[in-house]
Amino acid sequence: MMFRVCFKNLNQQSSKWDDQRVVEADFPAVRWGKSTEKTCYICGKAVGTAKHLLVGCKVLLDSGQYSRRHDRVLEVIREAVSLSVARAQKEITTNERSVGFVREGTRATKSNVKPYSILKAASDWTIMMDTYEKQYKIPEDICASASRPDIFLFSRILKRVVMIELTVPWETNIPKDHTIKVNKYYELTNELTRNRFVVDLYAVEVGARGITAKSLYNLLKDLGLSRTHINAFLERISKAALVGSFQIWLGRERSLDSGGERITRVS
Repeated sequence: MMFRVCFKNLNQQSSKWDDQRVVEADFPAVRWGKSTEKTCYICGKAVGTAKHLLVGCKVLLDSGQYSRRHDRVLEVIREAVSLSVARAQKEITTNERSVGFVREGTRATKSNVKPYSILKAASDWTIMMDTYEKQYKIPEDICASASRPDIFLFSRILKRVVMIELTVPWETNIPKDHTIKVNKYYELTNELTRNRFVVDLYAVEVGARGITAKSLYNLLKDLGLSRTHINAFLERISKAALVGSFQIWLGRERSLDSGGERITRVS
């Protein structure tokens, strides 16, 4: 069984999380232990704890290993956004509730109530995604800015923008990283607002060991996804983070070879 927890209260939950707790993933005999060795095999500088290897090794950061794990998770989130966009585009001609007539002596049946979604019906929703391999630029008619949230979703017709910024941190750092990412796009949000766009900013977090924060659940819910879809995406997103971390973990005692880049121990 894959280990996954959705935080109901970020501040309360994170304060109770033990950094040295052993977490088992859905990989045979895989454990994120207290430490792997006295010194990190990759950078040769810091103590090789699970926390250091999964989120804190500068060599792994500079080589793009953390970015590739991040993009693996982001791709699943993009799929959830694409599903919501497809539904919004489908509802263009049916967004107004039709008037129903009931025959005398009969009861009116309840119509299916569609869940709330931040993506209102429009034909021009556009998704832009920033990854390690490919970057985008916000169209200048929307905002002249060099900022690039991980996902930038916009509709010129509705004058609406949805920004999604993903972080894959160590679990105890989730509240701090959430605040950092919200503040990071404060000015961009203000610029878009001055340009008369309605802006929704979602800073979401998925722990390096597969824990999905409440912020991610809130995003999926606000996209108007069903409970079934939300649970399925949470599981897939959690697994994507775990797979990425597992690949990093496997390389702790040997050279890493990913994307054509070889990372060897620093002597």
